[in-house]
Amino acid sequence: MTAPATLILFSQPVTVDKNPAVAGQALNAGDEVATQAGGHAGIQFPDGSYVRMTPSTTVQISGVQMQRSGNLQSADLLQKAGRTLVNVQHLASGATFKVGGHSVSAEVRGTQFELLVRTNNTNLIKVFEGTVRVNGKQTTNVNAGQEIDADANGNLSAVRAIQRDAQDPYALTAQCAKAVSLGTTPGTMQISTGDPISTGQTQEVDYDSSGGVVSVALCYPGSFMTLSVIDPNGVVHDNHNGSSPVMGNLQGPAGRYRAIVHAISVSPAEAFVVAFATNAPCVAAASGDSEVGTIVRETLSNSQLARGLEDSGASGVSITFQGTSPTSARLSYSSNIGGTPVSWTIVFYAATPNLGAVITQVTVRGINVTTQVLKYLGAYGGAAISSIPSGYTVDRVYSCAGANGDHMMVIEGHR
Repeated sequence: MTAPATLILFSQPVTVDKNPAVAGQALNAGDEVATQAGGHAGIQFPDGSYVRMTPSTTVQISGVQMQRSGNLQSADLLQKAGRTLVNVQHLASGATFKVGGHSVSAEVRGTQFELLVRTNNTNLIKVFEGTVRVNGKQTTNVNAGQEIDADANGNLSAVRAIQRDAQDPYALTAQCAKAVSLGTTPGTMQISTGDPISTGQTQEVDYDSSGGVVSVALCYPGSFMTLSVIDPNGVVHDNHNGSSPVMGNLQGPAGRYRAIVHAISVSPAEAFVVAFATNAPCVAAASGDSEVGTIVRETLSNSQLARGLEDSGASGVSITFQGTSPTSARLSYSSNIGGTPVSWTIVFYAATPNLGAVITQVTVRGINVTTQVLKYLGAYGGAAISSIPSGYTVDRVYSCAGANGDHMMVIEGHR
């Protein structure tokens, strides 16, 4: 199958195995991702699980295995230094996800947590959602809202409530995600973390949207920050209430929304988070794609696939999108042509700037049919899939169900 993980590059400098990193490049077992000063990156898995990395962080992928369904069977990562945010989708029975620090490891089944490996080889684990099993000299469970320390020898501290840290952006992600989730489409959410800023400084976060009601939130530890959003028409929308989260909802056209974060009275410097989301409807475009200015929105629904199969005259073939997900789209193929049953699954996800895909390998009578995937798609009404995307940056991929139950894949991006 294709590589089980992808590099998401937010800002350079970042390396993979000590070579300059390329946005969207494939990552396999043994690869080491390292962010330098000022560098931000992420490791994205097809099921929507991810690892986000602050500057001066090094993570090695020790091993990854995928299930036939496209879900993670196991992931084993080693964090050698720095700070990460780990978000793991709920795993199937028997599946595992483990992140090792220095003399300590964290095992999860579906949760969001942070791991900090300090320069003196001590560790700090904060849990934001779910439960994390922490293994050192002892083993203990750490629940949402709690944190635990581990010394360089793996001795664990007592579990305690998460302590405030103005330099930590990841503790704010859950707050900002919740702030923009009401009334918006889950797959449209974008969460961006910012390096610490102090009085008089500003930072910009951009969001490419297909339009509608755009929700935005700024989250920060304390002091006083404000938020300005410039819509695609150049109109400035200010929010000066100063308490976290600073929120705004605006009706706007398709295009780029620019969030400007202002540090009004912040000393010492503090990290921040900006979250965006929209209320984009789960409706397939008649032609499968729509463009407004620089914004691209591609859709492909089960009803469109069914019409393609009917027009091709194919029989004994089924191609459908299964379930819904805010981070991926799962396409299942099955056929029984000439008495030979064949089936496989493709999981599409945002491997920004590309469209990522994991194809389940299937062997039929000793023949690996994975290489025939694009041929099947082209022959049986799925030609649109093999041409997605073309000439634009993929920002988000998700799957949803329309009012009539028509499941579809949505790809949002920009040129």
